[in-house]
Amino acid sequence: MTTKHEQVIQYIKDLPVDHSISVRSLARNLDVSQGTAYRGIKEAENRGLVQTIDRVGTVRVEEAESPKYQAMSVGEVVSLTNAKVFGGEEGLDYMIRDFIIGAMKVSSIVSYLKPNLLMITGNRDNVQELALSHDVPVIISGGFSPSQRMVDLANQRQIPLLGVSFDSYSTVKIINKVLVERAIQQNIVLVEDIYVPLDRVKFLFQDDKVSRYRQLNEESNHTRFPVLNHNYEVVGVIAAKDILDANADSPIVEVMTPSPLVAKLKMSVASITQLMLWDNLEMAPVVDDQGKLVGIMSRQDVLYTMQFNENAAYKDYRLEILLNDKLKRAASDRSELFYTFQSDGSFANHLGTLSESLLATLINVATCRYIKDAIGELAIIESMNYYYFAAVDCDKSIQIYPEMLYHSRQNCKISIKVYYQQLNIAQAIISVNLFRQ
Repeated sequence: MTTKHEQVIQYIKDLPVDHSISVRSLARNLDVSQGTAYRGIKEAENRGLVQTIDRVGTVRVEEAESPKYQAMSVGEVVSLTNAKVFGGEEGLDYMIRDFIIGAMKVSSIVSYLKPNLLMITGNRDNVQELALSHDVPVIISGGFSPSQRMVDLANQRQIPLLGVSFDSYSTVKIINKVLVERAIQQNIVLVEDIYVPLDRVKFLFQDDKVSRYRQLNEESNHTRFPVLNHNYEVVGVIAAKDILDANADSPIVEVMTPSPLVAKLKMSVASITQLMLWDNLEMAPVVDDQGKLVGIMSRQDVLYTMQFNENAAYKDYRLEILLNDKLKRAASDRSELFYTFQSDGSFANHLGTLSESLLATLINVATCRYIKDAIGELAIIESMNYYYFAAVDCDKSIQIYPEMLYHSRQNCKISIKVYYQQLNIAQAIISVNLFRQ
């Protein structure tokens, strides 16, 4: 029989997306106490089933997918942890995506066993046997050795049985670090993920006439085109401003912009975006290692990708995302926008105070957040002058006050002041490029 708590969660799951939820209505509809309804809503929020939105309330949202970890082989785990292989050596190419610590009752462990799982446990024969019987590889932590019966079972099923000298926590830390790093690497958007391929690109040859540019412009309604030589190598880019006073019979090579910025398929979108912003470019040719055109990357494609990544940021594990989650928006009595940040032990330096380098990163995050909140634009940091005045103990709340010093269509300058108990502990002047359509 399901508990009332489980009934509340299931009820929330069955609600349509965007449906409003309140403690009072939930308690009334399910005939449960308001305390049970409240705990159910908080659990649903932790699972990504609901979200609380300012001036709207709590609403049902699309359930977030679990982060997709890159797989790693058991053989890689052996290399990372310097593990000893007791048995099942034939299965070292088994791929794992998740792991579990076998510290609970055996009856409770069964429900967690699944494909691509790694079991980390101590000197517990019953847990080892359960995992191996379900074809789940096992690491025995703490320097213990398995019984011969477990070794025989591992060899029989060709499922690795490993041992490491350190404890379960340290083992988890090593494996989790690699899995998370791979997940982050997997989520970095590359040019090859968003570029427009050559078969959909209009281009010009350097000996074409200006009249050909005008023809392509009318056909495609585009104003910028790559210019190639007859080896299909990019030699320039031409835009509408380049032909304003040009004769229709003038060769393209005489009016184009030579040696343009180009992107390569394995470059990150973030790096090429920074360069496009600096030069105010709407399009960048994409080339192979020989400099031959393979496609283009447009400003619109980049903007869409940045917006998508921002909306999906909660699925990521980057430092900036973790800092942004702890950065809380606030307003003073004068309706002055500022942010608060509660540090903890994970943000400490070797002296036990708030890390200066993390504080600098936090200032960058707060700047981008402020620009989005204040003027609704995406921001890329161009430069930063940072001054650190005083140390702050961990587990303290600091306040970050941004101020717009200068704002134009394409860039702005922000002053950031950081306070702890009315003491100015750091400040920065930051130049920012704005990314807009």
